[in-house]
Amino acid sequence: MSTSPSEPAVAGLYFDGRSARPHPVVLSLHGGELSMSGADLWRIETLDSLRLSEPMGEAPRLITFSDGSHVEVRDHARLAHLLAASGQRDSAAVRWAFEPRAVLVALALLVLIAWFGWRDGLPWAARHVAASIPAATVRALSGQTLQLLETRALAPSELDASRQRKLDDALRGLARFEGSPIPHRLLFRTAPRIGANAFALPDGTLVVTDELVALAGDDDEVLAVLAHELGHVHERHGLRLLLQGSVLALFMTWYLGDAGSWLAAAPAALVQATYSREMEYEADDFALRLLRAQGLSSEPLAVMLEKLQAARAGAGKADAAGTWLDSHPRTAERIARLRGQGGR
Repeated sequence: MSTSPSEPAVAGLYFDGRSARPHPVVLSLHGGELSMSGADLWRIETLDSLRLSEPMGEAPRLITFSDGSHVEVRDHARLAHLLAASGQRDSAAVRWAFEPRAVLVALALLVLIAWFGWRDGLPWAARHVAASIPAATVRALSGQTLQLLETRALAPSELDASRQRKLDDALRGLARFEGSPIPHRLLFRTAPRIGANAFALPDGTLVVTDELVALAGDDDEVLAVLAHELGHVHERHGLRLLLQGSVLALFMTWYLGDAGSWLAAAPAALVQATYSREMEYEADDFALRLLRAQGLSSEPLAVMLEKLQAARAGAGKADAAGTWLDSHPRTAERIARLRGQGGR
C-alpha cells in the first residue's frame, strides 16, 4: 500500500532499536492507523499503541512503537497537518502550551497561586512547623539572642530589688492560661539606646527595661505589657517570624527535621524581625484573656501603648517602622481595637 501525493504525509527517520542506523520513511494516517513505508520497510500500527512525544523547541518529535523502535520527525508543521487532516490532535496541554492566551492565563494563575502561598500558605506552614521545634533548640536560640542583646544594647538593671521582686510576683499570679502556669522568666535590664520597651524570647524569657517601668504609671501597666509579651511566647511568634523569613529554613525544619541548621544566623535575624499586625492582635487578645481572668481591665495596656507611642514620637522615631526591639507597629490601631473590646 502506498501513499498518494494527495494524502497528507510526513517524512521521518526510523530507528529499529537494534542499531543506530536511521531508515528514511514516510508516515501517513488512515483513520485510526499509522502507516510507515520506506526501502524494504512497511509497518502499520494502531494509534492507541503509539506514543507521541510533546514538542520541545527544534528537537525532533518521537513516535514510539510498542516494541521500543521509534520514528524521529523534524518537520513539526507537516506532522501537525497530518494529525489535523486525519482527525487526530495533540493533547489539550500540548495545544495550550502554544496558545498565547492560554499561556497568559497560566502565568496569571501561577502568580496568583504564588501570592496566596506567600500570604497564607507560608504563615500557615510556619505556625505548624514552629510547634514542632525541639525545646532544646528554642532554649539555645533564646540564650544566644539574649547574649547578643546584652553585648550590644542591654546593661544590668538599676531598678530597686524590692520593686523587681514585686513585679515578678505579680506576673506569676497573672501568668496562668486555662488553669496552668505559663512557664516564663522575667529579667530586668537598663537600655538607654532602646528606651522604654519589653520583649519576649521564644523560650519564655521576658525582658523589661528600667525605662519602661519608669514610664508606667503603676504596676498594672507594666503587667499589661508583659501579658502581651506572653502572648507572643504562647503563639510562638518569634519562631514563626524566623521560619517565614526563610523558606529554606522552613523546608529544612519541616522536611529534614534539622532545626539547628539555621541556629547560627537566627539570633541576629530575630533581633531585626518585626511582628505583623496579625501577630500583634493575637498577642493583644491573649493579654486580654489573662487580664480578664484576674478581673483586670484592658485599659492599662491601651494607656501604656499611648505612652510608648508618645515616647517614640518624642525621640523622633516613626511609629510604623523599626526593628523587633522598637515599639510595635500600628500602635494607634491597636489602642482603638483594645478600647473597642471594652474594659472589665
